[in-house]
Amino acid sequence: MLLMVGCSEAEEPQSQRADPDAASAVVQTVQEAQAPPPQEAPEVPEAQGPQEAEEAPAAAEAQPAPAAQEPAPASPSAADNPKPLADDVSLPLPCAGEMVFRHVYILARGALDDKEISLGQPFSEGEPGYQQSFISGYRRDYINGQFLLEDLPSDWQERIGPGLPKGRDDALLKPMLYFVGKYEVTERQYQLVMAQAAALAGEGEAPSCDQPPAGMPARRPKVNLSRFEAERFAAVYSAWLLKHHRERLPISGRGDNPEDGGVGFVRLPTEVEWEFAARGGHAVSRQELEGRLFPRKEEGSDGDGPLADWAVYTQVAGGTGQGARLLPVGMRKANPLGLYDVIGNAAEMVHDPFQMVHAGRRQGTYGGFVVKGGNYLEGELTLFTGMRREYPLFTAQGSEQRNETTGFRVALGALSAPRSRYQALFEQWQREGRLAGLTDEIADADDPTQLLDSIIADSQDPDLQARLALVNEELKRNVSLIARQRQEAAANLIQSAALVAETVSNYNIRLTNLQNSLTKARKAKDQAAVQLYQSAIANGRTALDGAVTIYIDNLATGTRYSDAVVQAQLQRTREELNRNPVLGKSLVKRATLFVRHVGEYREQRKADPAAILKELLGP
Repeated sequence: MLLMVGCSEAEEPQSQRADPDAASAVVQTVQEAQAPPPQEAPEVPEAQGPQEAEEAPAAAEAQPAPAAQEPAPASPSAADNPKPLADDVSLPLPCAGEMVFRHVYILARGALDDKEISLGQPFSEGEPGYQQSFISGYRRDYINGQFLLEDLPSDWQERIGPGLPKGRDDALLKPMLYFVGKYEVTERQYQLVMAQAAALAGEGEAPSCDQPPAGMPARRPKVNLSRFEAERFAAVYSAWLLKHHRERLPISGRGDNPEDGGVGFVRLPTEVEWEFAARGGHAVSRQELEGRLFPRKEEGSDGDGPLADWAVYTQVAGGTGQGARLLPVGMRKANPLGLYDVIGNAAEMVHDPFQMVHAGRRQGTYGGFVVKGGNYLEGELTLFTGMRREYPLFTAQGSEQRNETTGFRVALGALSAPRSRYQALFEQWQREGRLAGLTDEIADADDPTQLLDSIIADSQDPDLQARLALVNEELKRNVSLIARQRQEAAANLIQSAALVAETVSNYNIRLTNLQNSLTKARKAKDQAAVQLYQSAIANGRTALDGAVTIYIDNLATGTRYSDAVVQAQLQRTREELNRNPVLGKSLVKRATLFVRHVGEYREQRKADPAAILKELLGP
């Protein structure tokens, strides 16, 4: 991140013994959860790191906070979901509460596929944060979801299904989903879950629900807890759900026999899951996904709205006298995915140990735990979606690390490779790295990597087999890299061709207008205007013919990619183009026509420019 590394914000020694293995065994977890909760320390400002001190004056330019606050929700459901949306999904909490989730999807060929994404921030020299690029700098990573739509409970399918991409039944790409908490876990939710620990461990009855925590303080994010306590919460909540509401959990690879699938459980989100969702995930364009902050659209405005409407952070401009403080969840606007407080308010722990950034990737050293999103003590100019901190798991006194500005939200996990998916995963693994996947010119039976597999299997020399196997795996790895690059190139080609087709249409409209003007000039016997329009029409026809030629050249280029690659990238391109409110519908239509033309060119090895032009100008 931009700020402190490996240091605490408001350390307070605690007597509770740390247990790194707490989350691995539910019984041990719930027993330990009965220990007295840590005594809260008074709220104190963070110690400034070098970068914070450098940027403190700039933070004074922050926008003033909205003055109005919402009334406290009147019911447990309203307390847990103060800003309900039609496609929210939820799991039960004790005492009639609920934990609300938002879905994120990735179009993929299956569970073994993934999407390459950009994380962090590509700092420029001299830009604030540049000297800490090894913490929050630009890097590439990969993401996929764990659940198909049919893996979800039926009511979740009804809520989420209408908003997913509509593909044919034989579509190569399917939405793979994962789920992240809509809000940060609140004080109320934390107490309700952890109160079940003793009963789950077989030590007494579950507590009464006569007087559950209520009011605005109960809606604040749970802070002043350690990474181990966040994991213990996830373990206790998972155990409670599995015991009382197992039927409400999604099952990865549900199939015909749910017992062979992976039953869902609650955990912290991974850093990649958290940041992809915080940036806007599937709800934003690729360009917006890589922005410093998620898009903050306001009705009637082309620009982003003030960050203060979306995030809780320190605001000292204008002499308002308002001190920095933690606010209840959902008091600001949501990001494009419907997640609240991903920037500011409480910073959030994630599942992964910290790794530095090196050469555009995560470096191989593992350190403390990662905290994302910034907190209410930050200034505006220090906040960005990719910011991150490293914290130690323990204080210098040996107690578990806690502070007043860090909380967490939860995600849903499941087995990535449940038994019910074994066959599909193996078949997909076999197809990876095959040269036949790059082009239709190579049949499966003639694929050199397939032939090399046969040679290795037939060899009687164990040493030769081992060496050839290494060569074969390296070959497949490089073919997979090339395949990913070709998929990207095919997607770019489809988008470019759609834009060329749009240009052809625009040229034709201009020629029609020029022809009408020429007719009027002739009727008026304005010879100078006639010559001017004739020249413009000649130039326009040349430009139109040139655009059609480029379009046909793109058809020839499209045949260099396999039909499977072209069809899959058309799905992804539709998804991207549909986000364009002005040209999206038209460009999707033109991209679809281009892919059909590629298929026809693949069969005929030629294209008729006049016929192509007629279709491009058709309704």
